[in-house]
Amino acid sequence: MTLSPLSRGTVTLIVGAAGGLAFFLLNLPLPWVLGSLAASALVTQISGFQPTLPPSWRSYAMVAIGTMLGTGFTQDVVARSGTWVFSLFAMSLLSLGFGVFAYVIFRRWGGMDRNTALFAAMPGGLSVVSMLAEEYKTEVNRVVLCHTARLVVLLVSAPIVIQMISGIDLADANRAAYTHPEAIDPLNHSILALAAVASWFIASRIRFPSAMLLLPLLTSALLHATGLLTVHVPLVLSTLAQIVIGASVGARFASYTMIQIFRDGWLAALVGVFLAVGSLAGAVLVAPLVDGEIAPLFLAYLPGGAPELGVVALALMIDPAMVAAHHVLRVFLIVAILPVLASWAGERKTRQF
Repeated sequence: MTLSPLSRGTVTLIVGAAGGLAFFLLNLPLPWVLGSLAASALVTQISGFQPTLPPSWRSYAMVAIGTMLGTGFTQDVVARSGTWVFSLFAMSLLSLGFGVFAYVIFRRWGGMDRNTALFAAMPGGLSVVSMLAEEYKTEVNRVVLCHTARLVVLLVSAPIVIQMISGIDLADANRAAYTHPEAIDPLNHSILALAAVASWFIASRIRFPSAMLLLPLLTSALLHATGLLTVHVPLVLSTLAQIVIGASVGARFASYTMIQIFRDGWLAALVGVFLAVGSLAGAVLVAPLVDGEIAPLFLAYLPGGAPELGVVALALMIDPAMVAAHHVLRVFLIVAILPVLASWAGERKTRQF
């Protein structure tokens, strides 16, 4: 039986929610993200059902996550944002090093051509990477698989490492938001909702990568930094957004066979491990220089997706504004640099690395 996109998306969402609930009840880290990811990825490989979410649903989730991240830009946070400058510079250098490292690995051991290795090696920014990959001679499926496999490693390793270095009880973090949820303020939550809808409306009409995340983030940040709003995204919506993000990552595996996953996935996952170690090393070195904590710097330096790692910061309440600022800068750097590098790689594609 052929399912309509809406029906298929609904089933995918139910699968993801079931996985998230199972992880939540088991007190596993990041339950709504990792549980939905695991459930949808598992379904792609053991059943005939191919999980798929309508693109608009991920857009709505991105708007919610951007709005959630923006709520972290309180007046106190903005007052200390000047201390992020050195860390932002360090993140830029780390991202460059990560990209070069991954490029060399994918070229020499992944058997990829120059363009495919370049796009697969980008430290995050999958939305802009996948969009530009369509315009160049790349093996797009391999690019997306490498980013997905690496992202899975980062999402799984992040809470484990954070618990080791900060002593955060992940079980308590999972349940904290549900113990004392924020009461609904009809006026202020309505204003926040209108701001999110307006951001979505504008973002849907401009051609800019990650606009669905960045514009709501900036709008929400402005409202909270000026003290006009202090409320947060309701718990039900934030949970639903996490399920959508996790399920959409897991659903990407529907396009691949186990052979394909083994061919590129293992190498990308191994690269992800090295990049996680590099991020931790960078955080340890930079923390005393900026009088900061290792855990938020570690999250900020991880070269993964801004929405996915932003969710990690939100779920564990680890300075989400600072983490978001670093990932937003990384997205802008990728948007600025990748087309130049792609043109260079395309023009010189007949030469060897």
